[in-house]
Amino acid sequence: MIAVTNATKVLHALDQQKIQYQVINHPAVYTAEEADRYVAGYQFIRAKNLFLHSKDGYFLVILPDKQRLNMKLLAKELGTRRLSFASDQSMQSKLGSSTGAVSPFNLMNNSEHDVTVVIDPTIAQSHDQIGCHPNDNTKTVILSVLDMIKFIRHCGNPIKICRCS
Repeated sequence: MIAVTNATKVLHALDQQKIQYQVINHPAVYTAEEADRYVAGYQFIRAKNLFLHSKDGYFLVILPDKQRLNMKLLAKELGTRRLSFASDQSMQSKLGSSTGAVSPFNLMNNSEHDVTVVIDPTIAQSHDQIGCHPNDNTKTVILSVLDMIKFIRHCGNPIKICRCS
């Protein structure tokens, strides 16, 4: 019997939604900077994904990898008081993920749909490709931003477009 990996589940879900994508295999990476070494010849938005929480809930924030997050501004945009990074335990229970492996594809594991996805406008309004790992940091999946948003909507999680810096 062949084991089904998280990446296999993600790619199957993309196929089911008729989303076109490209997969790049590489050694395990834990930051966008590390991944850049292996995807240097490909053109796509490099994003960082941060898992945050406040008293009002959990947020998966997607912003350009070179952009610095302004937590006070984002908290104001979201109408909450204070944001902080979620614990590893919360990341595991809400996304089935761990530090260094947060991705929009983790939303497949959020059956409660209680993680709000926050996308920076520079990404949300782009018609470019974006790279995300498929719940496996030894691969990068490149797909259009519009298809990434389609995937998130299919998962059932709320989406907010907010300035992050």
